[in-house]
Amino acid sequence: MRRHLGAFILFLCTAFSLVAAPPVAAAPADPRVSDIRAWTNEIYTRVAIYTGDEVSWQANTLGAEPLLGLPPRIFIDIRGAGIRDGILHKPVEIRNGLLRQVRGGRFDRDTVRVVIDLERESTFRVFALPGPFRIIVDIDGEGVIPALPPSPGPVAADPSPEDPVPSPAAPTASPEIPPSVESPRVAASPPSPLRKQRLRVMIDPGHGGKDPGAIGSTGLKEKDVVLEIGRRVREKLSRSGEFDVRMTRDEDVFIPLEERTAMANKAGVDIFVSLHINASRNRRAEGYSTYVLSRGASNREDLELAARENGVPVRKLQGVKFIIDDMFTGARKNESLRLAKTVNDAIVRRVSTRYPGAKSLGLKQAPFYVLVGARMTAVLVEASFISNAREEARLRDPSCLDGIADGVVEAVRYYGQNGILAHSDN
Repeated sequence: MRRHLGAFILFLCTAFSLVAAPPVAAAPADPRVSDIRAWTNEIYTRVAIYTGDEVSWQANTLGAEPLLGLPPRIFIDIRGAGIRDGILHKPVEIRNGLLRQVRGGRFDRDTVRVVIDLERESTFRVFALPGPFRIIVDIDGEGVIPALPPSPGPVAADPSPEDPVPSPAAPTASPEIPPSVESPRVAASPPSPLRKQRLRVMIDPGHGGKDPGAIGSTGLKEKDVVLEIGRRVREKLSRSGEFDVRMTRDEDVFIPLEERTAMANKAGVDIFVSLHINASRNRRAEGYSTYVLSRGASNREDLELAARENGVPVRKLQGVKFIIDDMFTGARKNESLRLAKTVNDAIVRRVSTRYPGAKSLGLKQAPFYVLVGARMTAVLVEASFISNAREEARLRDPSCLDGIADGVVEAVRYYGQNGILAHSDN
């Protein structure tokens, strides 16, 4: 009996432990600088600092210190974040005549500092994008380092002029690229030749890869439709030899929004056209619209559309208002407005030859992240509603896709012949 009693007590202890000690959920990981990437040519560089979760940050500058052998620097202090070990010892080497490198390290116990070593003093802008959170630094190869406005995060302690982030003696390989990022860490290009007469155009089929975009009731995916339209635009524009046509993606891959704009800036294109298909909770919504970048939207539906295309809640759009006001003014916006109207009118006219009564929703403005920081004339097309059963069926018709592509081609050609390129003045 003593043996049975012992076995019974052991059973009770085991059963109690199974009920009373459920698995402890893993604590959420703290934000950390997990990757630093750059896209560059000899007069422009975009640096993206990925932290995953939202962090408090502040940007500032330090002038050159020749006696110490230190160049002018931009630095970003990030509070309450960690940093991946590989970044501590392996800076991102650029050395394009504008930037030397980007390096990261611990400034103090609570602060990670990312330092951008410049070859020469340059103008720049710093802003953050959510979902996932990343800090973007756009650097122009002209001018002097300006005073920065207050950043969204709390002000950190005054930075030490000693700039304590270490730099290794010799260049080393860049840290491993996370699986979710599908492009090279540094896309450096050789110095560009003298400007040719051919108009340079970047076609940007939205979404892709893990991001299908909007999906129609029969399963048609926005990412597939816009890729097919983009290929048709490229083929049609390339026939005459008058255009240098490129695409942000030519296959089903995911490309972050900030990288799409950076690719266009790096290539020095004249026109950027981002292709999308609209969707609405109202299944009867229909029509075609073309957008330019704006800090706000004229109605709730346009704001919700921008939030969906940006992959964030509507409330997150508030954070980019101040940078849009500063970055998108003057000639570039005027030229973008002209191109957007021309594109939309041409698409509706072309599609109407096959489907009479195609509806134009006209020229609109909204805060699309993919247009933020574009250094050229840039528009975003919403070519019908995939949520509307009739328009979804049309998007399966090659003649409709041809009509959309023909409209884009017609507008780009007209713009190239009659427009005064804002990009040419930069």
